[in-house]
Amino acid sequence: MLGIRLNDQDEGRLARHARERGRAKSAIARDWIVERLDREAVDEQIRHAASLDATARAELIRPVEDDAATAWLRSLDAEDGGFDWGPDGPPA
Repeated sequence: MLGIRLNDQDEGRLARHARERGRAKSAIARDWIVERLDREAVDEQIRHAASLDATARAELIRPVEDDAATAWLRSLDAEDGGFDWGPDGPPA
């Protein structure tokens, strides 16, 4: 059992809405609550799927990024003979 307290204005709005639809206030409130619970459950499933998708994408992209960085470093080694100039760069 659930008891919901509404201020007078909201109680009036709900009563008017129920009267216009020919339904009980409790039936309308129950439908709205169930609808919201269903929507929240779907939203949680979507958040979970998006999280799994983001993790899978990161695992796929990371090796490609590593391969690109390795290829670029190899091209630099080919250009300067693989010499590590250190933080000061090549000699003047």
